[in-house]
Order: sequence, then C-alpha cells, then structure tokens
Amino acid sequence: MKAQAALDFLMTYGWALLIVVLVVGALFALGIFDIGTFMGNKTSGFTQIGVSGYKLASDGMLTLKLKNLAGTNVNITSINATLGVTTIGNSTLFALSNGRESAIFSVGNFSSATPSAGSSYSIRVEIHYNDTSSGFSYLDSGTLVGKVN
Repeated sequence: MKAQAALDFLMTYGWALLIVVLVVGALFALGIFDIGTFMGNKTSGFTQIGVSGYKLASDGMLTLKLKNLAGTNVNITSINATLGVTTIGNSTLFALSNGRESAIFSVGNFSSATPSAGSSYSIRVEIHYNDTSSGFSYLDSGTLVGKVN
C-alpha cells in the first residue's frame, strides 16, 4: 500500500516535472530566454589595440573605433572579423599614434549572415599591426558582444 502511494506520487510529479522541462526548453529554443538580450555591448580580450566603440547594423555593416594602448605608435595592417562561420576583413593600412583613437571606419559587411535587428551577436575580431619603432608585427584579438542595431 505504501509502495503504491509512493509510486503514484513519483509518477504524478515526474510527469509534471517533465512537462515543465519541455516548456522551458521550447522557450529557450524560440529565443525567449536569449541571455544576449539582457546584456549590453561588451568587449573582451583586447590588450594592446582596444576597441573603444563598435556597431553591427541590421544591414550587416560592422563599424569600429580603435584605441592604441600599446605604448608606442603602430600601423594597423589588417582587421578580420568572424560572425559564425562568415569572416570579413579590411586591409586598409592606417597609422595610430600612442594613446590616440581612430576615426570610425567600416570593417566590412556580413550581409546575409547578420542576425535580425535586436538579436544578440558575438563577433571574434583579429587586429594585425606593426610597431613603428621596432618594426615587429603583432596580433591582438578579442570578442565583441552586443545587439544588432
């Protein structure tokens, strides 16, 4: 008798728990609980060439503003950005003095790989640069997280 009552109790609450787990899983799959929608813009990983501003527009255009934190004058030689499996790049050479910020410039257009407006994204960025005093080449990389504007 006690075993039957225990089994009925476990079955009733087990089915209820399974239904709750399925509903929460469905909500995650639909993007209702997308953690990126609760976060603001965030950069991480950049040490020598910082990203002081960035924007991913709904048309796929990625724009950046860089800041030289290397302690010496540098020449930016190329920038590559990866969103999912799509990589874009900009190989326009420009100088960046120590402690200065660049003008806002376009890295490229992700076009069809861009999430819809309001969706969150995470973009891996690689910045290749040369130290003008030593002539050595370096790579600084990091991640940009935000919402599509």
